[in-house]
Amino acid sequence: MNRLIIITGDLATGKSTLADNLSLSLNIPCFKKDVIKEKYCDEDGYSTREENRQLSLRAVNYMIDTFTRFASLKQDLILEANFRSGEMNTIKDIAEKEKIDVTCIVLRGDMELIYDRFMKRLPTRHPAHKSIGLDRGIEYFAAYVNEQRKEEIPFIPHIIDVTNKDEKEVLQLALSFIK
Repeated sequence: MNRLIIITGDLATGKSTLADNLSLSLNIPCFKKDVIKEKYCDEDGYSTREENRQLSLRAVNYMIDTFTRFASLKQDLILEANFRSGEMNTIKDIAEKEKIDVTCIVLRGDMELIYDRFMKRLPTRHPAHKSIGLDRGIEYFAAYVNEQRKEEIPFIPHIIDVTNKDEKEVLQLALSFIK
């Protein structure tokens, strides 16, 4: 096959869990930004928010490079991250050049629910994910999430609202979108 599955969306909506579940269900390799960023953080560390942001950019660039290699080999791949518009456009250009079918799944959720999930998992998160100050209150969290929701998606987005859904329901919905 020649397909890319992109998992993106709001913080704390289960993007990584969905990516892992799809990878197992479809037997497709999966690359997750947070895992790559954590490795870069362990190697290089960071001391400022800007340095942390650079770790994120390196991780996304690694994912794009990986996609380029997989696309040239016509191998399926899953990428999971909260991609920015420019990054998505780069992925789209590669996909069009290599004639790769892209399915883009966007996870959204009720703001209070995802903030609660975010706060509950924060104590166990890797230090690479603790520099953005979203634990100062839901207003900061909501502003960040709403800003990310404005990012343009150059693919047809298949939006899944995770509110009141368990991971099995989210997986079944995602599978229904994948060709």
